[in-house]
Amino acid sequence: MKTQRLLFALCLTSVASAADFAAWTHHQTVSVTQTGLTRLDLTPALLDASRTMSGAPFHDLRIINPEGVETPYIIALPRTLRPGRVGAAAFKATLNPTATVLEFQSSTGDTITEVMLQTNAQDFIKAATLEASHDRITWQTLGSGEIICRQSSTERLRLPITPTAWKHFRVTLDDTRSPPVVFTGAQVLRELPELLTVPQTVSIRARHELKNETRLILDLGTANVMLGSVRLHTPEPVFQREASLLGARATLFRIKHDGFTGEELDIPVHQLSTTREVELVIRHGDSPPLLIERIEATRHVVPIIFQANTPGEWQMFIGNAQAAEPRYDITALSDKLRDARANSAAVGEVQPNSAFRKTATAPEIGDSAAVLDVSAWSYRRPITFQEAGVIELELDPAVLARAESDLHDLRVIRNGRQIPYLILKLGTQREVDVTFSEVPDVKAPTYSHWDITLPFAAFPASELIVESSSTLFERHLAVMEYHDTNQGRMGRSSGSAMWRRKPGQSTETLRIQLHHPPQTDTLKLSTDNGDNAALQLTSIRVSHPVVRLLFRAADTTPVHLCYGHRSATYPRYDLDLVRREFETATKVSASLGEEKTLSGYKSMPTQSSGSGSPWLWAALTLVVGGLLWIVAKMLPKQI
Repeated sequence: MKTQRLLFALCLTSVASAADFAAWTHHQTVSVTQTGLTRLDLTPALLDASRTMSGAPFHDLRIINPEGVETPYIIALPRTLRPGRVGAAAFKATLNPTATVLEFQSSTGDTITEVMLQTNAQDFIKAATLEASHDRITWQTLGSGEIICRQSSTERLRLPITPTAWKHFRVTLDDTRSPPVVFTGAQVLRELPELLTVPQTVSIRARHELKNETRLILDLGTANVMLGSVRLHTPEPVFQREASLLGARATLFRIKHDGFTGEELDIPVHQLSTTREVELVIRHGDSPPLLIERIEATRHVVPIIFQANTPGEWQMFIGNAQAAEPRYDITALSDKLRDARANSAAVGEVQPNSAFRKTATAPEIGDSAAVLDVSAWSYRRPITFQEAGVIELELDPAVLARAESDLHDLRVIRNGRQIPYLILKLGTQREVDVTFSEVPDVKAPTYSHWDITLPFAAFPASELIVESSSTLFERHLAVMEYHDTNQGRMGRSSGSAMWRRKPGQSTETLRIQLHHPPQTDTLKLSTDNGDNAALQLTSIRVSHPVVRLLFRAADTTPVHLCYGHRSATYPRYDLDLVRREFETATKVSASLGEEKTLSGYKSMPTQSSGSGSPWLWAALTLVVGGLLWIVAKMLPKQI
């Protein structure tokens, strides 16, 4: 009662109208029937709508009572650092002729979920039987034929049990097939309320087999999941693999001993996944990849606690990347409130906020900058979008090909004035299928050559992705690009890579990094097969970088993108001061229209001519002529 009175005193409130939440994307109705301290678990759909980028998780949440007053709250996130494992008391080891018996007891009255043995021994494997009792008279077998081991990097010293408040434990280790092992103590794992987990739906979205590892893309169904653990299901009888997920690492294995099986298939994550998809990496070294039937996962519940001063329909708003982290006084009571008795409340469906406006998610910066004459630019394309706000435009390969390599000649223009913009280089790539054909070479029959046709000349390709149906090969593949010049056909290397595959290995693709973007519309791929069968290619793709522009438009008045001006100065916009606000704002997607040439258009000089400037040739002719005249003067005259 004292805590609740103090809580009520600290709940400094402020009136908030619906318009104040125009930057929040979603809301959820909470039906409060009893006043007082209230506790409810935030639904996955609500957490999925959160847009916090830094600071405390889910700090964009706001609770509004029926009178429109913002109410302080605490989110009782799992305290994963709180010690759940504690030392067992009264540990005793008894050595019998065929077994070692370990006895110990829990030092607390908590529910126990597993026991863990402690030893300094380094190389052993034992079958174990675990028993538990409340009074040391009546014992119940909790596990028979469990495997306890420590070998190389494989370790299993824990014995999981059905959560129960057992007091006494007894572990019997079979010593009939190997010498006894000295155990120095034991620990018990308590079931802490904040570490309770519930099942979380997960599916395997994609699987990529790379050299020495398997990468699984797991779909969690929603973003902002407080993952508990991830468990692999595989029929493999014996194996050992290193796995990692969200920075958590674990050694997964399954072993057999005396007819019993021991395994560790769980990855303890206990972290927040801010994205819907996560990557699970399984390193298999030179062993074949694991056959994985399915993945199971659990998540921690995320409770919220607040003081309900009136019954009725409350509202929770969430989904604002710009929201400041609230500073409520009741944060000082977090440790007391998370374990305090509280009422429950019913929640409705998560719904879009009808008052939401995209223009409210970014700061006002004005609509335009300096006047600009674009007559010196070569190309212009209209930018189309359906509403005002922060506009996000992805540059297509044609723009990337015709603009300068560092994109300093890009300009966003409306009514003769520049609109400040930001460039986002995401570090990701888009892949495009290309056509290819094998070209026989009668002069070099051991070689395979392929002509790769790009979508257009100067396509901004950064990588070549090659797939083959061949099962056994080791080839060095080289990429060349050729240009016709006055001096003949000239070529330059664009990239190369070694490719190996053995029978039974996964059919991983070959990725060849290109040193520079192509200038023509054709690349040459070659390899020497030696005395082996020719390498069979099934598909070739090229990738190009993903680059986006961000700018703000107050309305849908036509806007154009201009590019293609080698001598353009580098733009300097104050927009960099609010880059974070723009990057986190809710975006309006835009697209590019048909390209038109401007008065500044000039055909770009190609490398195929190879003749250079006529003034350069004239200057070289004068220099060479002058040198010949000087040499002639220096030679002695013939008599």
